[in-house]
Amino acid sequence: MVAAEAQRRGFYAADRRAIVGDGGNWIEPLGALHFPGFTQVLDFLHLLVHLYEAATTAFKNDAKQMWSLYETLLRAAWAGRVGDVIAGLESARAWLGEAREDDPKNHPRQVLDRAVEYVRTNKARMDYPRYRREGLPSSSALIESLIKQFNRRVKGSEKFWTDARAEAVLQVRAAYLCDDDRGPAIYARRARWARAVGPGRLKAAA
Repeated sequence: MVAAEAQRRGFYAADRRAIVGDGGNWIEPLGALHFPGFTQVLDFLHLLVHLYEAATTAFKNDAKQMWSLYETLLRAAWAGRVGDVIAGLESARAWLGEAREDDPKNHPRQVLDRAVEYVRTNKARMDYPRYRREGLPSSSALIESLIKQFNRRVKGSEKFWTDARAEAVLQVRAAYLCDDDRGPAIYARRARWARAVGPGRLKAAA
């Protein structure tokens, strides 16, 4: 559905094309399948969260050292110096020692291991200076915000849906949040129930 909408809007014919993802291992193959030739970009805010978690976990008892590491990693990442980011994370990891099999998931050594792996996996999608020069997006913040607008309608207390009804609500919600005339078009086409006719019956308005 996303690819079809991109086709309708002429995305594939654009001179500059990009797809922004959070670094999940399912996004790259989907991007390659439906958006071949698009530049794949790692959302900078997701990267920021991973770097912050690594720095605060490595030096949770030393705020000054923690902030120094985080700022160093962040500046290097924004400048596209991925090697420096990896080196900084590995230096902090070496200070903590190698991860052990019996370490819990939230242990600092495990957190640093995941941060290093995350950056290594996504290093090809971290050329932020080039993205800025070419006018490409580096954040999925607009989509993250849009997801919350969907969630306000379909999630919450006393909201229960069957699969079919949930899909229908999502379609209508998408139409109303869209920047074209699909929302008003749905409203214009829907049946209008003006008044009850007889016990338990409704008559549609013209």
